Amino acid sequence: MSHTATPPEPPAAPPSGEPTATGRPAALLSARGPGSAPAGSGRGGAPAAPGPAIIPLHALLLAAISLGCAGLAATLTGPWWVWPVTATVVIVLVVTAAARWVRLPSALVTVCGLAALLLALTVLHLGTHALLGFVPTGRTFTAAEHLWREAGVFVSGQAAPYAPDPGLAFVLSALTGLVAVFMETALVGLRMAGVACLGLPALLAVPALTLPGSVPALGVAAAVVAALALLAGARVWGASRQRRIAPAPGGLPRTVVVVTGVLAATLLVPAVMPGFFTGAFPQGSSLSSERAPGVGPLRAVGQDLRARQPTRRFTYTTSDGEPRYMRLMTLSDFSRPEFFPDTEQLDEDLAKIADPDANPVSRDRPVTAEVTFDDYTDHWLPLPYAPVELSGLGREGWSWNPRDLSVHSSTTGMSGRSFTVISSAPNATPETLRAAPAPDTGGAMADYLNVPRNTPASLGEITRETTGGIDNDYDKALALQNTLRTSFRYDVNAPLAGGYDAGGMAGLDEFLRTRAGYAGHFAPAMALMAREAGIPARVAVGYLPTPAVTGPEGERFAVGTDQAHAWPELYFQGVGWVRFEPTPGVPTTPDYAAGSGEPAGAGTGGQPSQPPSRQPSGPPSDASPSEDPGNQAAPEPPEEPAQQERQSAAPLIPWWVPAAAALLAVLLALAALPRIIRSRRRRARLAVLADPGRTPRERSNAAWAELQDLAVDHGHAARLADTPRVRVRHLAAEAPAAEAAVGRILADVERASYAAPDPAGSPSATPEDLGTLRDELMGKAPKGRRRRATWWPPSVFGRR
Repeated sequence: MSHTATPPEPPAAPPSGEPTATGRPAALLSARGPGSAPAGSGRGGAPAAPGPAIIPLHALLLAAISLGCAGLAATLTGPWWVWPVTATVVIVLVVTAAARWVRLPSALVTVCGLAALLLALTVLHLGTHALLGFVPTGRTFTAAEHLWREAGVFVSGQAAPYAPDPGLAFVLSALTGLVAVFMETALVGLRMAGVACLGLPALLAVPALTLPGSVPALGVAAAVVAALALLAGARVWGASRQRRIAPAPGGLPRTVVVVTGVLAATLLVPAVMPGFFTGAFPQGSSLSSERAPGVGPLRAVGQDLRARQPTRRFTYTTSDGEPRYMRLMTLSDFSRPEFFPDTEQLDEDLAKIADPDANPVSRDRPVTAEVTFDDYTDHWLPLPYAPVELSGLGREGWSWNPRDLSVHSSTTGMSGRSFTVISSAPNATPETLRAAPAPDTGGAMADYLNVPRNTPASLGEITRETTGGIDNDYDKALALQNTLRTSFRYDVNAPLAGGYDAGGMAGLDEFLRTRAGYAGHFAPAMALMAREAGIPARVAVGYLPTPAVTGPEGERFAVGTDQAHAWPELYFQGVGWVRFEPTPGVPTTPDYAAGSGEPAGAGTGGQPSQPPSRQPSGPPSDASPSEDPGNQAAPEPPEEPAQQERQSAAPLIPWWVPAAAALLAVLLALAALPRIIRSRRRRARLAVLADPGRTPRERSNAAWAELQDLAVDHGHAARLADTPRVRVRHLAAEAPAAEAAVGRILADVERASYAAPDPAGSPSATPEDLGTLRDELMGKAPKGRRRRATWWPPSVFGRR
């Protein structure tokens, strides 16, 4: 049949999805498909096809987001967050549903959703700083910035799960509101239910990054149910994309573009959310049993030091009336991303700690300490080094490590209990340490000389520069300690803001470059430097000595989270494990390590929140700070708590700059996405039409699908009952210069639908015919319609 032949009018289209009597696809006969969005009335006043069911879909979104938020419960104490989060999501969805109801353009609906989010945040969290309680002003944004900073302070200084906090409530509302806007745009606007489901993992990412292992099976199951409900509801209520005459080409590139955009937003959000640094919240929960898996004790030290409200852990007395370093655990394996104590070589017979054969430390200078717990939920027992006898604990549930003499409990319910410990510090003096023979580098001691392969090269360079020409291990240790105390500065806030908080090897290189950090950086740095110099070393974690306080029970030493500390311990043959103090924030050093000097500069952050103020007297001991007046300097007064909070939360740039950048990036991506999808689809169809390896039916159907989309994009909608020939007749009237081109496309598709299959045949239409039609439609369209067809083509949203 020639392409100029005029076949009889085809029969009216049957219901969508059903084959015709001639076997012709119903999608070909119908100008609209199932579930297509309303494009207004068709030609001749015919009613438009029904669009998505707005109210059911938005109710479905509310239910899905509610299920997705179930995972947040593991990191938040109580239901305090439910009301502001729910109210925010409801306001956003109500406004976007109303905008859809009045058929605003999809891009404008998204803008309305963001405006509704701003309104919700203003009313719920910033009403006292807004005009009439809901109109944002300059003061409103200033208050929002304050809440943003407060959330950073709270998250970085508190342990998960988190108690009620206004700043955190503001952040959670903003996060869920953004997720609601994204999911509404993807589901109802773009009709991409699968993409909308990606908002659910964004909600689960908050507890997963804050407290690893905190997303329970119930939370995952709730998210899965929500995703399945979205996919099913999209089909039931008309939010799924219609099936085409031929498979829509370009699906894979479109998916790649969408997923790339989502991932980019996911990576950008943590960068601008308060409390997020290098992609995760500052993790850990102090030195307590609630510490998250994957977060080491050194990171928890920093979190304790940054806490706004220190918590008193325990009190103790000593038989000589002097305070002690109270050690919890030691860290010796620096090969893992995060440093943890050894829990695999524990001896469950705690009585052996008093056996000289099992615990062969010196017992020449015993000191008795009585410890009473206040708010204490840790598994590790605070002990002065070196413990040689324990009483008052019982025998069940306790174990100890013969290598470092740390004591571990299988439970954490020790608050209110007391115990007694007798300890005896090693007899460390400059003379005994300098005279100590070279340590044995074999056996168990080899573990304390291991330098991981991922140790920063700068650490070895500093070690060689510091210890070059020094032959004695003791003098090497002094030189390393003095270098860290004089060439580095104490700053508990800079590592958090700079993304190199303590806890593992990853932040050590940045610490050595910036030369600013706290004990969680100084202790492992000196330990690794000592190993580089051939001295066995490990890191101890515990608490600083504290001044005595007088209470109902008399004078006691009170220890809180603000005394959290870490220090290196170096091994000297014949003396034992000896503490050094490389952290410049601690104003004193052990008397056997005098001459350290003061840091090069106080720097931001000042001194530790509670430096030791009472210096012990009596014979030198491993646990006693120095009394040497020449080794002490008056510490600068601690910063005011409010100032510390502002510094710990202050970002490098104002919060609204990255937030505005993120919002702009999302809006630009959403604006460009329809054009990208349409362009890829057009190129794919033209490729099919020009491919002689495809069947005539595939090539003809690809050309017809492109013709339909061109018509819809330029405002030439057809009635539901229009046949292809009627549709082409109307289109040719609008674009007379392309009449011959559309005639060839029509003849090809009718031949493919009605005639017997002819494998040797070839369509008469070419890609140039489609180009002619597109140029003609574009040239006759008004400027606004041309822009819409280019950037926001209706065919991308399933309109026919």
